[in-house]
Amino acid sequence: MRSQVFLSYRHENPEHARAVRRLGELLRQAGLPVALDQFLLEEMPGGPNEGWPKWCEDCANESASVVVIASEGWFAAYEKPPPPGIGLGAAVEARLFQQYLYDEAGNNPRIRLAFLHDVPPDQVPMRLRAWHRFRPFVATAELDQLVRWIAQCLGLTGIEAPTVRWTEPIEYVPDLADRAKLEWPAMVDLLAGRSRERILLYEGGSGLGKSHLLRQAAAYGRQLDIPVAQVDFKSSGQDVESVLGQLDLELGEWLPHFRRAGGCKTHLLRRDLRALRHPVLIIFDAFEQAADNRTVADWLGQQLLAEVETALGLAVVVAGQRVPGLAGAQWRDLARHIRLQPITEIEQWIPWLERRFPGFDHGSHLPTILMLTDGNPANVSTFCETIVAKG
Repeated sequence: MRSQVFLSYRHENPEHARAVRRLGELLRQAGLPVALDQFLLEEMPGGPNEGWPKWCEDCANESASVVVIASEGWFAAYEKPPPPGIGLGAAVEARLFQQYLYDEAGNNPRIRLAFLHDVPPDQVPMRLRAWHRFRPFVATAELDQLVRWIAQCLGLTGIEAPTVRWTEPIEYVPDLADRAKLEWPAMVDLLAGRSRERILLYEGGSGLGKSHLLRQAAAYGRQLDIPVAQVDFKSSGQDVESVLGQLDLELGEWLPHFRRAGGCKTHLLRRDLRALRHPVLIIFDAFEQAADNRTVADWLGQQLLAEVETALGLAVVVAGQRVPGLAGAQWRDLARHIRLQPITEIEQWIPWLERRFPGFDHGSHLPTILMLTDGNPANVSTFCETIVAKG
């Protein structure tokens, strides 16, 4: 038996293939030898010399551990051979595993299922329902269990899952008028490691409080002892070099290879981000200023945001009148897009006014202010400050 784990999956769509690769990267980070067609193609751009069917067959037969990536397509190949030319690798592997389980009379020490997305229970073949199913993207504990099971199969010791120690939320009242139903809870969950999404996109027009929300997020992150870097495209970050310099300035202490090379090489930044075992928060404000700068926008979308898949400690917030598009982005299933709206309800403003302007006669002034400003936070704040200043 080869001392490796083989990831068997069916090529169904780009999103599924990326999720499989993400799992492979995490297993590699744990120090496990992983057999995956996507990794092989990086080493051998022409594919295996023996051809893909033989490579798949050898991996299926000879790997000490096999993780089948659960999907409707793979299960269909297990239940019934697909039409000629479709899903050949999965079909070969499924037939071999079916025979293996039959020959071993159900004694199965080396094959398990991993669910990277929800699959209807009735889609799982009856013969495969007897064994434990891993859901490594649902919780860190599930990934840890999978890593320990694979290590046991391979006879390896001292193997640990790549985990990040997130901090439990603390008592913190943000200096915000409302935003308590959606925008701020999303930030709290992000920095507690409780949400699957580790990219927040806040989109809204001028004066809706995006920058103020980000300042509160940075302050809260520092209260949690999370290193924070802030890039404002309005005042800086007009080119990739400036962005990298800002990240080196604020996060260099936690990015040793990146810093030693002068804080200017993206591949070293990505390497250090993948190695993090504690969270960091990177905030980008006024994205609309960089949206039409193809070099900067592509770097953000294709380099930095794409790294969230394998950099488990990386949390990113992007805000602006425009935000990076999700269509076609490989990180879209790790992102949450939130549109900021005006704050128009009187009761949503009262706690903020009582904190900011004690004694403010909100009963007399606030209805008129909200009518004149349509609930635009920047304009509401300006009106209130003017009224207080005039006594």
